[in-house]
Amino acid sequence: MPNRRSGDPRLQPGRGSRYRPQGSSDRPVPSTSSGHRIGKLLSILRLLYAPVMLWAVMIAEDDTIALAAFGLAILTDLLDSWLTRKHPRGRGSGELLDVAANTVFILAATLALWQIEVIPWPIALLVPLRLIGLLALVPPLRGRGVRTLPVHLLGKVAAFCLLVSFPLLYLTHDIPGMIDLGQQPSLPTQLAQAFGWAFALWGIVLLWWSLVLYAQEVRRLMATTPPLDKKGGPTRA
Repeated sequence: MPNRRSGDPRLQPGRGSRYRPQGSSDRPVPSTSSGHRIGKLLSILRLLYAPVMLWAVMIAEDDTIALAAFGLAILTDLLDSWLTRKHPRGRGSGELLDVAANTVFILAATLALWQIEVIPWPIALLVPLRLIGLLALVPPLRGRGVRTLPVHLLGKVAAFCLLVSFPLLYLTHDIPGMIDLGQQPSLPTQLAQAFGWAFALWGIVLLWWSLVLYAQEVRRLMATTPPLDKKGGPTRA
């Protein structure tokens, strides 16, 4: 991963930062294109659908609305990623909004599927623990004058794997009841369960792998960049 001495334009220096990427200024590149605006709207839509999904799964028990919410989350994430690749300049705020939307939806879906006993609590707990680990990296970054690190591709892939796993696992939530009644789940249901767990486990592994890479980048940053003093400037030896 890049460090702040490499001049990588994706790094977001904060106030008082000593090192600046080449050709950069204190002002962020404005996201004025229609592609960026659409991307932000897609992320906001994913945020708004998170409570709808929670209501459909945990309260209304409406399979149609729940599956529609899961499907919409996958579709908006794909479109958002495509727009990001098509319009890479000035994507900073939109990219962070995309990550926030995925994080909120994934946490909500994990809670919902744990509540209806589709995901066991030890596995469900790995998702919020990873977020806590990620938040623990923020103070060292701020101490070096950096607001955020670049969004890593592994984190995006992990989020997509989890988003795909949720509707597949939700389709299998009736399996315990069917077994109690002596019924055999259909082949499509068994395949949905198998693929759902495959995507879910790969997503969790990639989430934690990306956390390790983020931690390595923060450690490299702390080793190469002096901390800020109380006035917001770099300390001098």
